Amino acid sequence: MGKRFVLFSVLIGLGAFLFLYPLRVLTLTKNDQIIFLKRAKPGDTFQLAYLHSVALSDVRDFLLIDSEYRIVLTETRFQGQGTGLPYNIAKGEKLLREGDWFRLTGMQRVFPSIFWRVQSQWRNRFRFGNDPELDISAKVGDALIHIQIQKMNMASWLETYLKVEIFKKSRVN
Repeated sequence: MGKRFVLFSVLIGLGAFLFLYPLRVLTLTKNDQIIFLKRAKPGDTFQLAYLHSVALSDVRDFLLIDSEYRIVLTETRFQGQGTGLPYNIAKGEKLLREGDWFRLTGMQRVFPSIFWRVQSQWRNRFRFGNDPELDISAKVGDALIHIQIQKMNMASWLETYLKVEIFKKSRVN
């Protein structure tokens, strides 16, 4: 009876951990379907990259997850100036020129979430930290992608992670 009680207690503890332990995750969602999922912690970074619709040159936005799990735009890099970039330089920000690139640095623009219009002709790309860059346009086609930090318990994270992995394997790279 003692071994059964210990086993039962361990299973209850494991179940409580799976359903109660909160995680913060960065998600990219298309039509309420999560297409990218990564555990997030303060200091994690990610990039959004695309071709500028007028200049047809590369633009890269650098974002950070802060200590309050908010998304913060910290820098934008672009190759062509005068076609909507930079659209505004706020206090504390600097516009620098480095070779063929312009950099808008010192940014601290906080977003609760981001709605990102993805279209194949703009070659939308995403990179989390130092992970390989993902060609989002090729994976999802034309779509509106919602980027946000979500709270999830371990069981939901595991279920969603498995679905995302199946989604990745079902797409041609």
